[in-house]
Amino acid sequence: MKFRSGISGTEFFILYRYFKLAQGLNALNSIIGKLLVFAVMLSLIQTAYSQENYRKAKTNLENINVLLDASFELLEDRLILNKDKVYLLEFINYKDAGNETETYFRSRIKSKFPNYKIISDVNLGHDAKIVIDSLKIDTKYLKLFEKDLLGDKYVKRDVVVSYRCSFRDSEVEGYRFRQSFSDDFELDRLNMIESNNFLFGQGVLPPQSFFSKYLIPSVVVLASAVAVILFFTVRNK
Repeated sequence: MKFRSGISGTEFFILYRYFKLAQGLNALNSIIGKLLVFAVMLSLIQTAYSQENYRKAKTNLENINVLLDASFELLEDRLILNKDKVYLLEFINYKDAGNETETYFRSRIKSKFPNYKIISDVNLGHDAKIVIDSLKIDTKYLKLFEKDLLGDKYVKRDVVVSYRCSFRDSEVEGYRFRQSFSDDFELDRLNMIESNNFLFGQGVLPPQSFFSKYLIPSVVVLASAVAVILFFTVRNK
C-alpha cells in the first residue's frame, strides 16, 4: 500500500468544508445547550419565586384586617382614658346598601376590645358615642402583568381603609384614619385571595394590555419553536 505525501487542492477544499461544517454544528450544539440550560435555570428560578410568592400572598380580607387593626390602635389610645364608660357605636355618611361594611367593622371592633363597653343598640343607656364617619373599605385590582417571560400572570392590588372617628358627650379628641396596602399575587390564586363573601374584599380584574395579552406569549412561543427546530436539525445532521 502506498501513501501519498500530499493532497490535492480539491481534497483540501472538501476537508476544509467538512471542518467548517463540524465547527458550525459544534457551535450550534453549544448554543442549543446554553439555551436549554438557561431555560432550565429560568424554570427553577420561577418555581422558587412562585413558591415564595405563594407563601407570602395574603387574602384580601387578611390585608384589610391588618389595616383595621392599625386604626384600632388609635382608638384604643383614646378609649383607655375612659375605660369604664359605656360607648354607643354609631355610623354616619357612608354608602353600603347591604350594611356588610358596617356589620364587619362592628364585629371586628368588638372582638378587638372585649373588655370595653361598646354597644350597638341606641335604646340602651350610654355615656358617650363613638361616631364613625364616611367608613370606606375597598379592594381594587390595578393591573395585570407578567414578571417574567414564562407568561405567569400577576395582579397588582390595592386595599384601602379610611374613616373619621369622633367622640360625642366626651372630651376625647377624635382622629382621621386612611391607609392603603399594595402588593401583587398570582392570577391563578384569585379564588383563594377572595375566599370570603364580602363585596369589599373582592375586586374587578382590569383588561389586559396588548403587550401582555398577545406580544409576550407570541415571543415565548416563537422562541420555543426555534429552539425545537434547531435541536432536531442538528440531531438529524
